[in-house]
Amino acid sequence: MFSKVFPTAFSGGRRALLVAGLALAAAGCSSSGGSTDAAPPNPNAPTSAQASARTSAPASPTGAATIAVTVSGDPSAAGPAGRPADPCTVWTNAQVSAAMGGGSQLLAEGPSTERPWSCTWGSRRSYLSLRLVDDAAFAQTTSNPAFTSVPVAGVGDRAVLLTRASDGSQPELFFTVGTSHYAIEAVADRSATDASNTPAESAAEEALGRQAGAKLRG
Repeated sequence: MFSKVFPTAFSGGRRALLVAGLALAAAGCSSSGGSTDAAPPNPNAPTSAQASARTSAPASPTGAATIAVTVSGDPSAAGPAGRPADPCTVWTNAQVSAAMGGGSQLLAEGPSTERPWSCTWGSRRSYLSLRLVDDAAFAQTTSNPAFTSVPVAGVGDRAVLLTRASDGSQPELFFTVGTSHYAIEAVADRSATDASNTPAESAAEEALGRQAGAKLRG
């Protein structure tokens, strides 16, 4: 099975995912006298079958970005009737591979069993993911000062490219089609943590975002 060979974007990719909502983070900051020595959640642990979104958390000592997961209602219930039931049919493997430079073939793993309406295409080195994002998580993430937000034309009804404000790395495209929100994350090299691949990654996200508009509108 593909997922046993290639780590997914959410279980073994460059960006670690922590199951930590914004409310939990706020509660931790406001408490007094609490210990700060607790170990962080395991980024490889199974996550909730509900929605997730990219939000900020303090950077690790090495400067690597940390992505927190915001858990709220199931956003798939509000999707348009014409949107494909299988997110892995939005693009072909060939389209994803070409957008990622064509150096290796990225294969769809199949719809995620951990998140509503989510798919990852991957190779040993690279991956690209598409996921549905709920209203609250979309608003929180796209307004988060930890990320630099740049409007992108021609993707859905509205789109912004987010990068880490500290160094311009780890681009992720958030966009809206009708009343639904989506995110595309491209990782050219799982081992890279700097901004060297940002131009190629953001170009892939924008190109695929433009191709996805009609299918996601239904």
